[in-house]
Amino acid sequence: MADIIFVLTQNILPIFVVAGFGFALQRWLGVDKRPLSTIVLNVLSPCLVFSSLVGSQLPGDELASLALFAVSNVLLMGSVAYLAGRVLRLPRRQTIALMVVTMFVNGGNYGMTLNQLRYGDPGLVRAVVYYTTSTIMLYTIGIFISSMGKMPWRTALRRLLRFPAVYAAVLAIIVYSFQIPLPVPLLRGIEVAGAGAIPVMLLVLGMQLADLKTVASLRFALPALGLRLLLGPLVGLLLATLIGLSGLGRSTSIIEASMPPAVFTIILATEFDLEPTAVTSIVLLSTLLSPLTIATAITLLNL
Repeated sequence: MADIIFVLTQNILPIFVVAGFGFALQRWLGVDKRPLSTIVLNVLSPCLVFSSLVGSQLPGDELASLALFAVSNVLLMGSVAYLAGRVLRLPRRQTIALMVVTMFVNGGNYGMTLNQLRYGDPGLVRAVVYYTTSTIMLYTIGIFISSMGKMPWRTALRRLLRFPAVYAAVLAIIVYSFQIPLPVPLLRGIEVAGAGAIPVMLLVLGMQLADLKTVASLRFALPALGLRLLLGPLVGLLLATLIGLSGLGRSTSIIEASMPPAVFTIILATEFDLEPTAVTSIVLLSTLLSPLTIATAITLLNL
């Protein structure tokens, strides 16, 4: 019990303190969060991805294993959610919504911050790999599943190509693989911008939570919460074992797999009419419950 309390107070509580600032800012001043989200999406997050991957010094095989874990986790959780929807005889749109909130986690402002607080910069570097890989899948497979084939593949591709972090990841891999030297002022500038990503992302998270006020039916919410918060860590443990991850790579990957749904799933649900009210409440409830489930998973799984 003492270990769980330590994780809650030392690793998770600081995240919600900063998010609380954003929550209060939104409630008291009604600040428009869209400019901040735009800055994070197009500048700070790509800089964080680039600087983390370039400076990671991760062996190529570990980098590939971490990316494989992310891909496998997203696909396996999606398959489990689809089967759960069929077993529960959920309507088609609820089944698709269940898949989306189960597959894609808040691995950015929540997951990366937690891994950095717990393991320092080496943990952040490995968490960035999961975040980048899963985000690319969100903007491709996530959009396709949400549209269920209604959106032309060219449209999905155009949306992906508008995501700067994709280019940042590709450029970082090129620079890392070929050991291309970069001008020190340029690299330092990118590192400074990247360092600002996490605090701003946490503020945005709090502002987003301040706008979530809806409640889902228990028949839909309970399976989603169970799959994402309870089954997620176990699936992460299984995949980490099968892939052969160890050390920090194992710990950070399982923690990322234990995160609540990404806030962006609300945008998908709204865009494609996938029970947006229910998805919004699931994101809110799972985020509020996640400190207990994540702290328990970290303690019991010795992460």
